[in-house]
Amino acid sequence: MVTILNRLKQKYTLEQSKKSVEDIVIPRFMRLSLDKAVSRFNTVPKEYRTDWTKLLMDVDKSRGVLTTLIQSLFGLYSGEMVGLLDLDMTIAPRLVTQIFANTKDKIQQKKLVELIQQVLGNGYLVKLVNSDETSNREVEIEVKSLIKRAKRENKRVVIVSKEMGSRSLSAPEIDTVMLMYDRGSYFTTIQKISRGFTPGNTLDGQPKIFGNIISLSLDPNREDNNPIDEYIIYESEKVEVDDLNDGIYRVLRSVQLFTNGPHGEIELEKDEYAEKLINSSSLIKIGAESSKVDNIINDTGLVKELLGIEISKTEKEKLFGIDSNTIIRSDSFEKIKEDKKSEKKVEDIRFKLKEFLKNIVENIVEISEINNCESNDIIKTLDMIESKGYSEEVVFEVGVDCKTVKKIILMGGVSHKLLNTIITSYNKQENSLYS
Repeated sequence: MVTILNRLKQKYTLEQSKKSVEDIVIPRFMRLSLDKAVSRFNTVPKEYRTDWTKLLMDVDKSRGVLTTLIQSLFGLYSGEMVGLLDLDMTIAPRLVTQIFANTKDKIQQKKLVELIQQVLGNGYLVKLVNSDETSNREVEIEVKSLIKRAKRENKRVVIVSKEMGSRSLSAPEIDTVMLMYDRGSYFTTIQKISRGFTPGNTLDGQPKIFGNIISLSLDPNREDNNPIDEYIIYESEKVEVDDLNDGIYRVLRSVQLFTNGPHGEIELEKDEYAEKLINSSSLIKIGAESSKVDNIINDTGLVKELLGIEISKTEKEKLFGIDSNTIIRSDSFEKIKEDKKSEKKVEDIRFKLKEFLKNIVENIVEISEINNCESNDIIKTLDMIESKGYSEEVVFEVGVDCKTVKKIILMGGVSHKLLNTIITSYNKQENSLYS
């Protein structure tokens, strides 16, 4: 998306301008919700009012629900429940679809793939992609081979995975990505969504104009913040503007947004969508999830300061991503036991750092109000607080002083631009109450 904006900023002739963006895939987001169907028609059974984690915990038990959901999402549902009929996004071609499903384990993943094949029938080739079936290097080769077969046999393709294929797979024929989960890693979500934006030709040989992302939320709590919102914020941060608000509006102008409504899709009003997204409470939720542990984890001194944890040489290898193939290890029982203990500690460190960064985002408004040191820039606010001798107030809020919070921000642990926008949005809301 930022590529579109940056190319349009450059000076071209009309023909050059057309040429420069002809390979750009326009993001088209479908933000679907069963909750709206419930409130509108009150016809969706209670078993649908759940989330993907519960639904995919046991595919056999959820078979009936999953069957009708799959039928609905692929335009094959022939029942009478209006809420399910509305889930058919007719503008999404679904010639080659990649589904990211939050299955409990690989057993449930295989059962889901078998169910999808049964529901969709012989007109589809359904492919499971996981680390048991193939390696990252082989994913693209196997998928492209499957796509060639689909062209020969005049069939459609569905690729199913949980995490595999979110980064390594680059196939222009993927015209639709379905997100069958409610909560997930911010960065893996961005990678998954991006699978639909590879330029080229679609399965039927037509130039690819749109990349369709279907996010179906079964959890009403995700209505305020879903994977599509996270992607828009991610792209907005990359736009070369000082204010994230401006970045959000620019990104929204380069995408299409739809939701489910009576008898099909409804295009969302972008200004209203932007206003809701820019609301400080929405940004706090997204900011808390989008904090970047990897940007600070290399600083072992900072990790010790934040968590009081010393990191050993073995743990550094795991934390910093050193190629394990270059490390000579013993196969002794004690060594294996030590490695497992080390891996558990690393997981614990990452989790605690994530929680620490989330805490900073969630308390950034309180920090901005210390001794009326309001500013639309968090770095300036922290400098003001420190100069007035109120750094202990920051320690009370987040557990570290102004200098450490500034260091985390400047290292990119939490987004400087996003924090500024949270503060700006909050100040505007406060001012409107008293004006």
